Amino acid sequence: MSSAIKFPLTNIELAEAGGDKGPVYFPASFAEYWEVLAEAEYRADYYDRQIIATMSYESDLHSHFASELGFLLKSIFPDPARFRVYNSNRPVYIEECEGSETGVFNADGMVIALPSSRFEYRPGMNAEKSPVILIEVLSDSTRHYDFGTKLPCYKKIPALRQILFVEQNEPGVLVFEREAPNRWSELSMKAADEFFTIEGQAITLGQIYRGVYF
Repeated sequence: MSSAIKFPLTNIELAEAGGDKGPVYFPASFAEYWEVLAEAEYRADYYDRQIIATMSYESDLHSHFASELGFLLKSIFPDPARFRVYNSNRPVYIEECEGSETGVFNADGMVIALPSSRFEYRPGMNAEKSPVILIEVLSDSTRHYDFGTKLPCYKKIPALRQILFVEQNEPGVLVFEREAPNRWSELSMKAADEFFTIEGQAITLGQIYRGVYF
């Protein structure tokens, strides 16, 4: 396979290319991206005609908070016939991030309303087009990428209702909520008793960070 020569495929190879310090960018076609996605050990996004590679290794807190949020979301969306709660292994396809640029991104979690809409590159390889909630657990190495590249693209998803950014090194949640097609509100919280709502149900920061910071 040509991508095996042109692109790193293992976490060790990616680390040697600088992936242990943050996202690494490789010029690539859309077809090459899907070839790499099928074989790489690491997480890979696609935007601006580039593969954007990040290490698949997660810190313990990153993994913990992503799991905690997944558990809380499953309690809010308990019916798998109506909603699905996914982890970071499901990519999101955005037809137009800016201008004619297509983006494919891996969030740290998402909620999909069924029946879902999917982009299919080929049988067995597809990405979600209509998440209603997206979650990102922030880290120092990916913060600029999450806010600078992912967030503007996420806001282009018509079905999306809320975007959650969760700090891992201190208590802190930033929620973007769609109020109109092109208007989003922003709510920032740091205290244990502060909360945001999903489907009318409150989630406090104390629930997310219990046993760690509170």
